[in-house]
Amino acid sequence: MSIKARLLVATAALLGSATVVIGVVAIGAVTTTMTDRVDSQLRKYPQQTPPDGPADAPPGVAATAERSDDRFQLYQSVAMLFVDSKGTVVRSHPAGFGDDPLPLPKLPSSLPDAGQIETATSQDGSTDYRITIAGRFEMYQGGKPEVFRIVAAAPLTEVVAVRNQLVTTMIITVAVVLTLALVAGWRITRRGLKPVDDMADTAEAIAAGNLRRRAKDTGKSSELGRLARSLNTMVSKLVNAISDREAEQARLRRFIADASHELRTPLATVGGYAELYESGGTPPGPPLDRAMHRIRAENQRMARLVDDLLLLARLDQRAVDSRERFDLCRMVIDCVDDSGAIAPDRTITVEAGDAVMVLGDESRLRQVATNLLANARQHTPEGTPIDVTVAAVDGTAIFSVTDHGPGIPSEHRDRVFDRLYRIDPSRSRATGGSGLGLSIVASIVASHHGIVQLESEPGEGTTVRVELPVAQPPRGD
Repeated sequence: MSIKARLLVATAALLGSATVVIGVVAIGAVTTTMTDRVDSQLRKYPQQTPPDGPADAPPGVAATAERSDDRFQLYQSVAMLFVDSKGTVVRSHPAGFGDDPLPLPKLPSSLPDAGQIETATSQDGSTDYRITIAGRFEMYQGGKPEVFRIVAAAPLTEVVAVRNQLVTTMIITVAVVLTLALVAGWRITRRGLKPVDDMADTAEAIAAGNLRRRAKDTGKSSELGRLARSLNTMVSKLVNAISDREAEQARLRRFIADASHELRTPLATVGGYAELYESGGTPPGPPLDRAMHRIRAENQRMARLVDDLLLLARLDQRAVDSRERFDLCRMVIDCVDDSGAIAPDRTITVEAGDAVMVLGDESRLRQVATNLLANARQHTPEGTPIDVTVAAVDGTAIFSVTDHGPGIPSEHRDRVFDRLYRIDPSRSRATGGSGLGLSIVASIVASHHGIVQLESEPGEGTTVRVELPVAQPPRGD
C-alpha cells in the first residue's frame, strides 16, 4: 500500500472513530438527560393525580391534588395500572391521546419499591416505559380490606424517537466526514507528497545515468526540504567522486604513457649499443669505452627513474619511514651548504631565525629541500641568486625557495606538480631531470600533513612554499 493510501486510511479511520465516539457520547448524554426528565415527572405524579381520579379507577380512589391543564396533560401521557395484592392488574388506563393509545407495559413479577423507578417493555415489545409506584389505597371486598397499588408508567417514545434521530444524524455525519476527509486528504497528501514523487523521479533518472538531475529544493526547513538537500548533496559528491576517479584514471594513463616514453629512450640507447657491439662496430679501445660509459649512464638514469617511481608509490600510501623531532632550520642550512658546494657560482641567501622543530622523516624532508634547490639551479640561468627562508608562524613551519629566474608561464603552473611533466622536455633531459622532482616534493609534504604552493610571474622568478605542522614540545618541557 502506498504512503498516500496509508495516510488516507489512517486519516479516515481517526476522523470516523472520533466522530463515532463523540456521537455515542452525545447520544448517551441526551438519552440520559431525557430519561432523567421522565423520571422527575414520575416522581411528581402522586401529587398531580386529577381530583376526580382516572376514569377507569376503582370506586373510592380519592384525589390528591387540584386539577390543571398541565397536570391533566401529564395524566394523559402516563399509563396507570391498578394492581391488587396478588399482582393482578384489575384496571388500567393507557397513555396517549385520542383513539391511538400506546400499548400497556408488561409489569415485572416484582414491582419496584416506593420511590424507585425501573424500566419495563410493552407486551408487543414496541414501547419502553419507566414505571414506579404512584400510590396505594384500600378497598373492602367481601367484607375484607385489600390494598391496591397504583403503578404509573411513563412511555419513552419521545426519548427513543430523539435517540433514533440522533443515530441517523450521526450516521449521516460520519458518512459526510469520511467523504470530506477522503477528498481533502487526497488533495492534501498529493500536494504534500509531491516533493517525494519528484525525488523518486530524480533518483530514477540518476540511476538511469542522468547525473545532472537534482531534486527540487523547497527552501523550507521541513523534513522533505532536508531530504531534498541531502539527496542533492549526495548526488553532487557522487558526481565529484566519479569525476575525480575519471581524472585519476586519465592521469594514470598519462603517467603510464610518460613512464613508458621515459624508459624507452634509455632502453633504446642500451639496446643500440649492444647491437653495435655484437655487430663488431665497437672495437676495443676508446669506442668500446665510450659505449660502455653510455650504457652505464643510461642504466643509472633508468635506475633513478625506477627509484623515483617506487618512492612515489610508497608516498601515495602516506608511508613515512620514521618520525622524529628535528630542527628544520638546521636541516635547510645543511642542504644550502650542499647546494653551494655543487654550484659555487650561485649566491644563496638564507633567512632563518630560531630553531623550528617539526615532526617527521628528516631524510625525506631533506630530499624536499634538495629537490627544490636543484630545481631552482637547473631552471634558471647561471649566476641567478636564490633566496631561502625558514620561519614558524602561528604553529606552522614555513620553508620557501625563491629564484629570480625567468618564471613559469601561466599555462604550465597548474601542472608543474604532475608526474613526468616538463616545461621544456629537451632541456630537462639534457640536465638529467625525469620530471618527477616536484611530484616527489608534493608527495613527501602531503605524507607529513603539509601543503606545498607555487607562485610565479614571468620575468620575476618563482617561489615554492612548503608548510608543515610545528612539532609539539615533549611532555615535561
